[in-house]
Amino acid sequence: MNATHRTATDAVLGLVLVTGLGLTAFLIAQSWGGLYWLFDCVAGVAAGSLALLRGPRRTWPVAGGLAVAAVAVVVARVADLPQEPGPVTALALAVLVSSAVRTLPAPAATAVAAGGLTVVVGTWLTALPDAAGFTPVTVVNAVTWLAAVTLGITLRALGPGPVR
Repeated sequence: MNATHRTATDAVLGLVLVTGLGLTAFLIAQSWGGLYWLFDCVAGVAAGSLALLRGPRRTWPVAGGLAVAAVAVVVARVADLPQEPGPVTALALAVLVSSAVRTLPAPAATAVAAGGLTVVVGTWLTALPDAAGFTPVTVVNAVTWLAAVTLGITLRALGPGPVR
């Protein structure tokens, strides 16, 4: 991937993340009222920033993204906030997981995939006993994680390609 392609990809990702944050904040404010949307936006900005800082063979952005998502799950449950991680955080985490699975050595890539699955399971557990744990948030998190791992494995199998 050359620098121009990487810049364009990051610009589109940044635009999607900002749009998603605005839409999610609006929808949470409309449904929950108050400032509940603020926590989701803080988690989304943190995870999104880490997704934009990702790079080949970089472990710290994905570790940070996993930590942000895991903390968001726990804090939302304890503070009785809307279920986390929200869609923007889930998308950012999917970008990080996919990139890590594609570029990191196999043991680290496996650990990242397992960490992402742990966040999905944590999200599911916070939804119990409501709807047997299956809420829109749990479904979005499960689907984005599965897509990220699948894409990362596929790109890894196709070959390393140019890495900058």
